[in-house]
Amino acid sequence: MSRKAFIAIVFSLLVVGLRAQQDAQFTQYMFNPMYYNSAFTGLSNANTLTAIHRSQWFGYEGTINPGGAPNTQFISYSTLSQWWNGGLGVHLVNDNLGPSNNIEFKLSGSYYIALQGDASLSIGLNAGFFSSGLDFDELVLVDPSDDLVGLTGKESQLRPDLGMGILYRKGNFFGGFSTNHLLQPKFDFGQDQIANQLIRHYYLTAGYDYALSPEVTITPTLLLKSVGFDSYSWDLSVVGRYNDQLWAGVAYRQSESASVMIGYSILKDRSLALGYALDLVLADRNSKEPTSQEIMLIYKFSSKGNGINLGRNIIRTPRYRY
Repeated sequence: MSRKAFIAIVFSLLVVGLRAQQDAQFTQYMFNPMYYNSAFTGLSNANTLTAIHRSQWFGYEGTINPGGAPNTQFISYSTLSQWWNGGLGVHLVNDNLGPSNNIEFKLSGSYYIALQGDASLSIGLNAGFFSSGLDFDELVLVDPSDDLVGLTGKESQLRPDLGMGILYRKGNFFGGFSTNHLLQPKFDFGQDQIANQLIRHYYLTAGYDYALSPEVTITPTLLLKSVGFDSYSWDLSVVGRYNDQLWAGVAYRQSESASVMIGYSILKDRSLALGYALDLVLADRNSKEPTSQEIMLIYKFSSKGNGINLGRNIIRTPRYRY
């Protein structure tokens, strides 16, 4: 196998190819919107800690690769700013993809503008670092003359990273657009044997809160994802919430999986919530395990603030409750 063929296979399988989705994906994306769009920072009107563990293709073991199934860990914290009408946040993502490992650390800030009527606009910015690493000991080479033969150990590189986004809300409608990896950093492993660039990602989010009764709210949400405007994919979800405490929903990821979600607030003050999502893999099942799973924890710390006036009465939904 030639070096070019090997590199193409490895990075396409690990979903870090030049034109593939390079960011981590989450079924419960409506609960961590700050990861995709910094304009969501602080919109929970509370000091909120969110943690998610995702096991992609749960139980998968590679036949020639000891790296195992992809898995991702996400943790974030957001709060209201004491210095301007907006929010502050931070998030950390650890994305394991076999021999490859990506770590993202970002600080986020947002600024809220009340428009006429019940409309509002939020502008967000995030800045931080993106680290990409490769474990040469987990690479399997079939060509003894390959330039990668003899490389051992782990190598990682750290690059600065930027992102920005906007969010518009009017009544019960919300819509946002964002872009991440504005600097499009490049990573070179070995002695330039493996090169990979982090391509700019674009996200479009839209949805509507339907208040069926004082106890029941239904929220359909669309997340459209694009890499360099060359490839597109989308996630569609519908989440219903009962009595501001129990939620359940379904989702579909284009050409990949269908999902079910459930969550419950377990404390009297509803400050702690647990969520679970199960993906049923629909595409290429011969090379994957049939399910992916996510476990989520959300904790809302007590806050003395009165919240932010966005020019509207906020309906508590899975997106803004925590």
